[in-house]
Amino acid sequence: MAGPEYTDIELPLIEQLKAQGWTHIEGSLDDPAVTGRNDFAHVIQECVLRERLTRINHRDGRPWLDDERLSQAVGALTRIPAAGLLEANERATGMLLDGIAVEGLPDWDGGRNQTIHYINWETPANNRFTVINQFKVKCPPGHDTGNGHIIPDLVLLVNGIPLVVVECKGRTVPEGMSEAIDQLRRYANRRKADGEVTDNEGAPALFQTNQLCIATNFD
Repeated sequence: MAGPEYTDIELPLIEQLKAQGWTHIEGSLDDPAVTGRNDFAHVIQECVLRERLTRINHRDGRPWLDDERLSQAVGALTRIPAAGLLEANERATGMLLDGIAVEGLPDWDGGRNQTIHYINWETPANNRFTVINQFKVKCPPGHDTGNGHIIPDLVLLVNGIPLVVVECKGRTVPEGMSEAIDQLRRYANRRKADGEVTDNEGAPALFQTNQLCIATNFD
């Protein structure tokens, strides 16, 4: 049975997003396929991303990306070479804003490299907007000191890419806002980075493409 945290905070936000064209998916703690993933360790809806990449990247009004180029684009976003989360986030943000260059076609623009865009910034309606509650993510090896997974209350994805993580606390939770902020920091392993805990924790991969973290309570 849903508690006040869901009915008072999560559900109104979900309904507001649905009214603005977002699709809502009820998360599953047992089957990652419900949320468009093959494994709880994955944070990107790869099938959705591939479909949207094909749809928003055209040559003369027609799709042109083959499987090899699609895999290159997906891999660039899921395997980011970086020394830490902040660097990975900077690199991911650059790709989200500007796209990535891939090999072009011999009969197009002199064979020059072409840019694959992850998000259609010019026509937002061409993107897919999804909100998922109870978005379970498996912690990587060495980060599973607790339950072995994290479950943010809400995750907002654009074209299958998680951009916003929301943590909600009910009105009866003492210091609810502080607790929500601390939980987000735990999810992203920021407490270890800031020297507050000694062990790695959370699932930092969820935050590589993150653009906004929201901590909220009823007030």
